[in-house]
Amino acid sequence: MPGKKLKKIAVSIAFGTGIGILSSAVMIFLMAAALMVGNVPAMLISPVTVVFLAAGCFCGGFAAAKIAGEKGLLCGAVTGILFFTVAWISGAFFETIGFGTAAIIKAAMMIIAGSFGGIIGVNYIIRK
Repeated sequence: MPGKKLKKIAVSIAFGTGIGILSSAVMIFLMAAALMVGNVPAMLISPVTVVFLAAGCFCGGFAAAKIAGEKGLLCGAVTGILFFTVAWISGAFFETIGFGTAAIIKAAMMIIAGSFGGIIGVNYIIRK
């Protein structure tokens, strides 16, 4: 029985991470469209991107906890860690910057956002 629970949580974390990546990609795509159309200062791009990544982690943690139905904090935190790892590895293709202070701040924001999403996701009840 514990093996089935662990598998269910692992699958929910994988789906949650995918949902988080997809939602962040949509938000970043909309930001790119706004940059093409509008006159957005360049200094806002990096902070807004971090906020969008955190929002995606929140969505991913929410989805993972909702799918698992239990252990929201764990599901959300692991989703945030996995999402950060994917973002950090994919960012390594475009930047030569290593793992510094900015990466630690991004990791903390993403893990905290995923954890909050997990807590809210496991406790969220649809009322009729």
